[in-house]
Amino acid sequence: MYILTGAVSCFLAGMALAEDGKKIAAPYAVAHAAPLEAKEEVVAETEEYTQLRVEFNGIKGDRVPGFLYLPKKGPSVDPANSDVGQPLCSDPTPTRGAGARRPAVLLQYGSGGNKKTNYIVAIGRQFASHGFVVLTIDAPLKGERKQAEKKQTDWLFSTEGRQNFLQYCGDYSRAVDFLESRSEVDRERIGYVGISWGAITGVTYVAHDARIKAMASIVGGGGFLGLARSLAAKPADSDPAGPVSIDPVHHVGLIAPRPLLLLNVTKDQLVPRPFAEALHKAAGEGSKVVWLETDHLFSGMDLQEVGESVIRFMEEALVKPSSTPSREGR
Repeated sequence: MYILTGAVSCFLAGMALAEDGKKIAAPYAVAHAAPLEAKEEVVAETEEYTQLRVEFNGIKGDRVPGFLYLPKKGPSVDPANSDVGQPLCSDPTPTRGAGARRPAVLLQYGSGGNKKTNYIVAIGRQFASHGFVVLTIDAPLKGERKQAEKKQTDWLFSTEGRQNFLQYCGDYSRAVDFLESRSEVDRERIGYVGISWGAITGVTYVAHDARIKAMASIVGGGGFLGLARSLAAKPADSDPAGPVSIDPVHHVGLIAPRPLLLLNVTKDQLVPRPFAEALHKAAGEGSKVVWLETDHLFSGMDLQEVGESVIRFMEEALVKPSSTPSREGR
């Protein structure tokens, strides 16, 4: 059994069935009862939301900083308009106080980003303006957690990179522990939105955390084992958390029947089409696949409108959580 080292020991979780019928272990697990020791401070206030800098304990005992956006009014759906894209009406109930629990999303960025990156801040504020509680954390070696003497290793090719991948997943789970602890959050309406590396790591995470009721994967992919073999010095890998065990293509099928948006682009320089299609195929029926005619950076596109399309998907997916069966356990 693989063990993550650190102040909080994290063991392999339960087993899941892959497409070929073989059992694949969830490659991460979290001590959910461990104290979060959360702190917060207000950093911005607008008519639509309050922005907080928060921090809490991660799976290895270090502090995980993040931005939390608290909306000042929340979304509701007209029952007569159940299709994605139909307009929502505004619920003026205040964010705080009785009956004020809102849907929430954990929003994560690409490999070069952090909680302060312009595009992720813009998307976070956009979600908040639609009534979502939004949390974006600094993942390991990102933002305030960056270590000058330690080089970021994002991909799956080295043992260090894969350990980092598992810490991403574990800290995402702790972030959801934090969201669940907030009085503003409806625990039955939590979603995950990941962009690029945030989508790749997010798929493997979400597959094994039933608390996430819907996911949007933006310019993500899977099936990277062949690429890892071509770049690695030795194709064979004795690391139990090797490319096969953590690659999202081997986990994405477990997200069903929860709503899953797979948004990819036709001119992607970083996640070429074959990797996107591998993830789509493994996800199976029920996922929503969208292709846009642009590149990985969405050049020439209205980013506001791309964000609106993702928000519409999450609004529809999270407004009636009881309609989406969830798997047992976390």
